[in-house]
Amino acid sequence: MTAMKLQYALPGWRLWLQWVLASAVACAVALTVTGAMIRAGSLNAAVVVAVFGAVIGITLGIAQWLVLRRRIPQAYMWVLASVAGGAVLAASGFAMGGAVGGPLGGAVIGAALGTMQWLVLQRRFSGAYLYLAASIIGFALALSVGEAVGFSVGGAGGWLAGGIMFGIVAGTITGAALAWLLGRPIAEL
Repeated sequence: MTAMKLQYALPGWRLWLQWVLASAVACAVALTVTGAMIRAGSLNAAVVVAVFGAVIGITLGIAQWLVLRRRIPQAYMWVLASVAGGAVLAASGFAMGGAVGGPLGGAVIGAALGTMQWLVLQRRFSGAYLYLAASIIGFALALSVGEAVGFSVGGAGGWLAGGIMFGIVAGTITGAALAWLLGRPIAEL
């Protein structure tokens, strides 16, 4: 197969803003669902983390795919990668016996999702490893901020507010890395 050169416009701030909004909505849904499960009864922490992994993988995958679908070839792979990352997160959380909060928990989330998403990006963009680093750092910071906001608000609203902030912080950092990548030359296919 001959090498295809695909040209895309420099994504700039529009891509970044769409990414942040998509991430905020997805994370708000994931944390609200998780919070509802926790409030509903005495569930094992490992089960809650497993469900969170599945929900975050699906919601982020679909929301972010909506942003990427016209910008990268085979963007549907982003959904599959995100769901796989959520499954890795679910399995690791279940194996560890429950949630790990703060920066460490966020780094685990970022590593699980970011590694699978990196697999989609690395075939198309040189320097895609920076997205993985941004995912780990972004989610580590995001979970800390999201927890702080959630605890300060409290109750059901705390899960929603924490989820929104979680998504904004993670989306801000990963979106900046993605916008930078999409502005670079596309790797030979």
